[in-house]
Amino acid sequence: MASFDMALVDEVRQRLDATYEEALTGLEEADGDLLHALAVIERRRRERHEAMESGEIIGRAVGLAREGKLSGIEVKLGDRVVRKIPLPKGTGGAVVGAVLSTLLSQLSVDLIRKESGEQATDQLATDAEEAG
Repeated sequence: MASFDMALVDEVRQRLDATYEEALTGLEEADGDLLHALAVIERRRRERHEAMESGEIIGRAVGLAREGKLSGIEVKLGDRVVRKIPLPKGTGGAVVGAVLSTLLSQLSVDLIRKESGEQATDQLATDAEEAG
Protein backbone atom coordinates (compact mmCIF):
# COMPACT_ATOMS: atom_id res chain seq x y z
CA MET A 1 0.00 0.00 0.00
CA ALA A 2 1.46 3.32 -1.07
CA SER A 3 1.80 6.28 1.27
CA PHE A 4 0.50 9.69 0.22
CA ASP A 5 1.00 13.18 1.60
CA MET A 6 -1.94 14.24 3.78
CA ALA A 7 -2.32 17.46 1.77
CA LEU A 8 -2.93 15.39 -1.37
CA VAL A 9 -5.49 13.19 0.41
CA ASP A 10 -7.22 16.32 1.78
CA GLU A 11 -7.29 17.86 -1.70
CA VAL A 12 -9.08 14.80 -3.11
CA ARG A 13 -11.48 14.72 -0.16
CA GLN A 14 -12.30 18.42 -0.49
CA ARG A 15 -12.81 18.42 -4.26
CA LEU A 16 -15.19 15.45 -4.32
CA ASP A 17 -16.45 15.32 -0.73
CA ALA A 18 -14.78 11.91 -0.65
CA THR A 19 -14.08 9.64 2.29
CA TYR A 20 -10.52 8.80 3.28
CA GLU A 21 -11.04 5.33 1.83
CA GLU A 22 -12.22 6.72 -1.52
CA ALA A 23 -9.32 9.18 -1.61
CA LEU A 24 -6.73 6.49 -0.86
CA THR A 25 -8.21 4.03 -3.34
CA GLY A 26 -8.34 6.69 -6.05
CA LEU A 27 -4.78 7.82 -5.39
CA GLU A 28 -3.48 4.25 -5.32
CA GLU A 29 -5.16 3.35 -8.60
CA ALA A 30 -3.88 6.59 -10.17
CA ASP A 31 -0.34 6.16 -8.82
CA GLY A 32 -0.60 9.42 -6.88
CA ASP A 33 -1.79 11.58 -9.80
CA LEU A 34 -4.45 13.99 -8.49
CA LEU A 35 -6.42 14.43 -11.72
CA HIS A 36 -6.51 10.71 -12.42
CA ALA A 37 -7.48 9.97 -8.82
CA LEU A 38 -10.46 12.33 -9.13
CA ALA A 39 -11.49 10.61 -12.37
CA VAL A 40 -11.16 7.18 -10.72
CA ILE A 41 -13.43 8.18 -7.85
CA GLU A 42 -16.01 9.72 -10.21
CA ARG A 43 -15.99 6.57 -12.39
CA ARG A 44 -16.42 4.28 -9.37
CA ARG A 45 -19.31 6.38 -8.08
CA ARG A 46 -20.98 6.31 -11.52
CA GLU A 47 -20.52 2.52 -11.79
CA ARG A 48 -21.96 2.03 -8.30
CA HIS A 49 -24.96 4.24 -9.18
CA GLU A 50 -25.56 2.35 -12.44
CA ALA A 51 -25.34 -0.98 -10.61
CA MET A 52 -27.91 0.17 -8.08
CA GLU A 53 -30.24 1.30 -10.87
CA SER A 54 -29.98 -2.04 -12.69
CA GLY A 55 -30.70 -3.82 -9.40
CA GLU A 56 -33.89 -1.79 -9.09
CA ILE A 57 -34.94 -2.81 -12.61
CA ILE A 58 -34.41 -6.49 -11.82
CA GLY A 59 -36.37 -6.04 -8.59
CA ARG A 60 -39.29 -4.50 -10.49
CA ALA A 61 -39.17 -7.32 -13.07
CA VAL A 62 -39.25 -9.92 -10.30
CA GLY A 63 -42.24 -8.21 -8.67
CA LEU A 64 -44.18 -7.92 -11.95
CA ALA A 65 -43.42 -11.56 -12.80
CA ARG A 66 -44.68 -12.76 -9.43
CA GLU A 67 -47.89 -10.73 -9.89
CA GLY A 68 -48.40 -12.17 -13.39
CA LYS A 69 -48.12 -8.67 -14.93
CA LEU A 70 -44.96 -9.26 -16.94
CA SER A 71 -45.65 -9.87 -20.65
CA GLY A 72 -42.04 -10.41 -21.68
CA ILE A 73 -38.41 -9.54 -21.25
CA GLU A 74 -36.19 -7.73 -23.72
CA VAL A 75 -32.43 -7.98 -23.22
CA LYS A 76 -30.38 -5.19 -24.80
CA LEU A 77 -26.71 -4.52 -25.22
CA GLY A 78 -26.53 -0.79 -25.74
CA ASP A 79 -29.30 -0.01 -28.26
CA ARG A 80 -29.20 -3.47 -29.86
CA VAL A 81 -31.82 -6.02 -28.80
CA VAL A 82 -29.98 -9.25 -28.01
CA ARG A 83 -32.97 -11.40 -27.04
CA LYS A 84 -36.74 -11.03 -26.68
CA ILE A 85 -38.48 -13.46 -24.36
CA PRO A 86 -42.28 -13.27 -24.58
CA LEU A 87 -44.31 -14.75 -21.73
CA PRO A 88 -47.61 -16.56 -22.30
CA LYS A 89 -50.76 -14.91 -20.92
CA GLY A 90 -52.82 -16.24 -18.04
CA THR A 91 -51.79 -18.89 -15.55
CA GLY A 92 -48.99 -20.18 -17.77
CA GLY A 93 -47.48 -16.71 -17.89
CA ALA A 94 -47.64 -16.43 -14.12
CA VAL A 95 -45.86 -19.77 -13.75
CA VAL A 96 -43.20 -18.86 -16.32
CA GLY A 97 -42.94 -15.41 -14.71
CA ALA A 98 -42.36 -16.98 -11.29
CA VAL A 99 -39.62 -19.19 -12.72
CA LEU A 100 -38.05 -16.20 -14.53
CA SER A 101 -38.25 -14.10 -11.38
CA THR A 102 -36.21 -16.73 -9.57
CA LEU A 103 -33.67 -16.79 -12.40
CA LEU A 104 -33.50 -12.99 -12.57
CA SER A 105 -32.90 -12.72 -8.86
CA GLN A 106 -29.89 -15.03 -9.24
CA LEU A 107 -28.42 -13.22 -12.27
CA SER A 108 -25.16 -11.39 -11.93
CA VAL A 109 -23.12 -9.45 -14.46
CA ASP A 110 -19.42 -9.00 -13.91
CA LEU A 111 -17.37 -6.42 -15.79
CA ILE A 112 -13.75 -7.48 -15.92
CA ARG A 113 -11.33 -4.58 -16.06
CA LYS A 114 -8.12 -5.12 -17.97
CA GLU A 115 -4.91 -4.79 -16.03
CA SER A 116 -2.34 -2.29 -17.23
CA GLY A 117 -0.22 -3.86 -19.96
CA GLU A 118 -2.97 -6.24 -21.17
CA GLN A 119 -4.37 -5.92 -24.65
CA ALA A 120 -7.73 -4.19 -24.78
CA THR A 121 -10.60 -6.66 -25.05
CA ASP A 122 -14.20 -6.06 -24.20
CA GLN A 123 -15.40 -8.72 -21.82
CA LEU A 124 -18.80 -9.11 -20.32
CA ALA A 125 -19.36 -12.20 -18.23
CA THR A 126 -22.79 -13.25 -17.11
CA ASP A 127 -23.30 -15.87 -14.45
CA ALA A 128 -26.37 -17.44 -13.04
CA GLU A 129 -25.38 -17.96 -9.44
CA GLU A 130 -26.22 -21.28 -7.89
CA ALA A 131 -29.35 -21.15 -5.80
CA GLY A 132 -28.95 -21.43 -2.11
